[in-house]
Amino acid sequence: MRVENYKTGLVFEFAESNSSFSIFNTSLAFILALYSLAFAAQATVILKAQATVEPGVIRLGQIAEIKGDAELVKKVSNLEVGKVTEPGRKTRVTENVVKVFIKSIAGSKDVVFNGAKFSDVTARSGVVPADSLKNLLLREVRLRMPANLQEGKDWTFEAPKMPNNLATPERGGKILAILSPQFSGFGQEVVTIQIFDGNKIISKHSVPFIVHRFEYAAELKNSIRKGEMLGEQDIKMVWQETTFQKRKIIKKAEEAIGRTAIRTLKAGELLVDNALTVPYAVREGDVVKIFAKFGESVVQINAIAQKSAFKGQTISLRNMDTGKNILATVSGLGEAWIN
Repeated sequence: MRVENYKTGLVFEFAESNSSFSIFNTSLAFILALYSLAFAAQATVILKAQATVEPGVIRLGQIAEIKGDAELVKKVSNLEVGKVTEPGRKTRVTENVVKVFIKSIAGSKDVVFNGAKFSDVTARSGVVPADSLKNLLLREVRLRMPANLQEGKDWTFEAPKMPNNLATPERGGKILAILSPQFSGFGQEVVTIQIFDGNKIISKHSVPFIVHRFEYAAELKNSIRKGEMLGEQDIKMVWQETTFQKRKIIKKAEEAIGRTAIRTLKAGELLVDNALTVPYAVREGDVVKIFAKFGESVVQINAIAQKSAFKGQTISLRNMDTGKNILATVSGLGEAWIN
């Protein structure tokens, strides 16, 4: 008897015999031949539930254990079934997706699947810890801060939302921290962390951080009622954080002394510019000294202000001797000069 495997080309020949033993041997051999016909050139694919690969193309042999016919195993193992290009990134390769790719090189009956129904694949990577990222960012902040401000006294740095770690190429990669061109040097800012593989940017990460600012600010020692003028005895300078002050604070005592409160101010309150107004240098009805220069001589007359005015304003004043109105520019408290 002659049996040929159409896939492998193997030929089985059996001698004919009348004995029952020979018949038994012949039957056994025939069954083995049929078995080889049914299962020849097959491969079994056992997907791994978890796999780690080099960044780039994912080949089936990297994420599965493959057994069976040597030639078919080689083909199946080399099959591209997906990509995971960035270090540390993950992707999922399912059995159904793999089957689609296998159709291009083998029949559905030639490959048997076993094991997990999908494989979670991670691109192999190195890791930059949060402390290293923070130091990298702090170095860039120092370069952008004004030279006259002292770290730890005039300003401090905080990055509460810094990532625990960032993935980099396992063989090493360049990391850059890029601050915004609008970096102000105080308050909340954002840095862009760029990770390179050679000269190629493979990932970008936006990380918020805070620069805390400290400086002297004017604070009230005494309560001031609306309309009252502030004196030197009413103000003290205190060292405090001004990072999140949205209003313009007064940073020098002389900027507040002599100004008038436009509302009631309480002791201990931080002085802000829009809580004070410059007092009138001349009030309506006041007698004002008016000066005029003639050659090398200066002449003074008295006049009555027709309205209240700040220093630098030009107003009409009535000459007390002639009763005529004169235009003059207020130069100080109770004084004005004819232009």
